[in-house]
Amino acid sequence: MVDHDGAPPPPRARTGDAIRVPAAAIGHAVAALGRRAIGRRRRAAWSIRLEATVAAYRGSWSVMPTIGMVRWRNVGEALSRVRADGLQPRFTRYESGPYGIAATWVEPPAAGGPVLLYFHGGGFAFGSFRTHGVLIGALARAARARTFAAEYRLGPEHTAPAAHQDALAAYRHLLAAGIAPRDIVLAGDSAGGTLVLGTLIALRDAGEPMPAAGVAISPWVDLSGSGASFQTNARYDFVGERHCRLAAASYLGAVDPRSPTVSPLFADLAGLPPLLIQAGGAEVLVDQIRAFAARALEAGVDVRLSVYDDMVHVWHLMRGATPAGQRAIDEVGAFVRSHVRVAPRASTP
Repeated sequence: MVDHDGAPPPPRARTGDAIRVPAAAIGHAVAALGRRAIGRRRRAAWSIRLEATVAAYRGSWSVMPTIGMVRWRNVGEALSRVRADGLQPRFTRYESGPYGIAATWVEPPAAGGPVLLYFHGGGFAFGSFRTHGVLIGALARAARARTFAAEYRLGPEHTAPAAHQDALAAYRHLLAAGIAPRDIVLAGDSAGGTLVLGTLIALRDAGEPMPAAGVAISPWVDLSGSGASFQTNARYDFVGERHCRLAAASYLGAVDPRSPTVSPLFADLAGLPPLLIQAGGAEVLVDQIRAFAARALEAGVDVRLSVYDDMVHVWHLMRGATPAGQRAIDEVGAFVRSHVRVAPRASTP
């Protein structure tokens, strides 16, 4: 496997794990196709391709509780190539306290002055540019924005609030490089969406300059696991309650899952910049996401909640299997462009 120059090398995965996880994905996909062949669709609106894709995700994720978060993470990293939707990534580092953290710049040809600061998902315990680069590149293209994909420390090696500290440090790094707050939009998926919201809250509390806007894709806003959709959508989504419990235990350490420092559902939301929040109507987190959006509106935040019917968690990653994935990416791009000024392109730090 050949990666772009400068890409951090992936961790090694155990041979048995590297066979078991893909085998589970394939097995679940084949079983889904078999059920569909006899008229047993998982969800009426799903195409055969989407049903097989979601099933493959479910199969892969089904192994996580058995082998543990770290071993499962290593498989995903080892089997993923560095790609950015056809764009050439440039790897760099930023400082977070005493730590040097990897980051990646992605610059589409049409990019101007705005900068998208992106935090990948992964339950605070897995994920990287290696696993999310295609999505990040697609969002950069849609937003026509230079995109800074910031890594952050992961659990269980680094517990809360390590990831939140690193996300805040990434934003401050861009300001120190001379990028104006009004030219920055924060975005992220899943736990990365949580980091977007947590960073905005921390900036407001510290009285620091706010970015122009924030985008949270399927954000995990309550690590204590509220919402009836954990049960009602369990048969559709590939993410389940047990996965969230495992990830929460991996990251939280001694921190209360209902603490507003890690679960923005319980924070004071007044004074945040405009937000776009996207959720899938068939994902397990949709109820807590709806609750967060309602609280944000009550607090006077300019928030747009877009719920895509029949979609699962971060369906954007499945855009090859459903046109709703690209529609959601395009919505993010239009939102970003509407909230940042059009300005000449400055040099990238």
